[in-house]
Amino acid sequence: MRPEIDPNAQKASIGHMLRSIITNRALVSIIAAAILMLLSQLTLTGMANYVFPNYYSAPDVQSLSSLLTMALTFVIAAVAKPIAVKIGKREMSIIASFISVIGLVAAFIVRPQNVWVFVVFYMFAYLGIAMFSMFCWALITDVIDYSELKNGVREDGTVYAVYSFARKLGQAAFSGLTGALLSLVGYTAATAYEPDVLEGVFNISTIVPAVGFLLLGLVLLLWYPLDKKTVDANVIALKKKHGEL
Repeated sequence: MRPEIDPNAQKASIGHMLRSIITNRALVSIIAAAILMLLSQLTLTGMANYVFPNYYSAPDVQSLSSLLTMALTFVIAAVAKPIAVKIGKREMSIIASFISVIGLVAAFIVRPQNVWVFVVFYMFAYLGIAMFSMFCWALITDVIDYSELKNGVREDGTVYAVYSFARKLGQAAFSGLTGALLSLVGYTAATAYEPDVLEGVFNISTIVPAVGFLLLGLVLLLWYPLDKKTVDANVIALKKKHGEL
């Protein structure tokens, strides 16, 4: 016979899990950071489909800029681990986010007429996406360690599941973001090349992701608690707990 499941015990277990999630500052803040990264990424990549062919009349450059961002990602992948060991994952993600803000704000102010100058700014903007994407799952491991020390139980599956689900919700929420932003500036098939609309497209393609990266950097700086010093201390504490020291 299968053992009966106590519904009260199930409710208590679910309630405990929800409380653990809600009160887990590291988990909630990294979810917020991931959603802000998605906001910046989807805006940057979505609006590129209109900036390059419409604003610059250079659709072929868009493909080349995509290749350059892929190359940037590979370069960061090669240096990410030694950088993280020396400086810290959180710290490098903050620096990259603020570099992206500077690149996008500079593009907004300079308004380069040469498409290749814009590509340079675009590469700086993409640095925040590449860096955070490279470190985000390693940051989740730090969150799991933090959760074990905080709650006394290792909750790998719960943390990964909640984080992944939150990212999927964010992607779904922002799925129509580009269309909504284009509507704000009056973009239609008939107005696609009107000067005011083109300026609006350029403004949105720089300002919105810049705000996203700024908030991402601030969340990691002011809310996410796991800096390099704390992470290193947590690793030592867990080794002691598991009898490895």
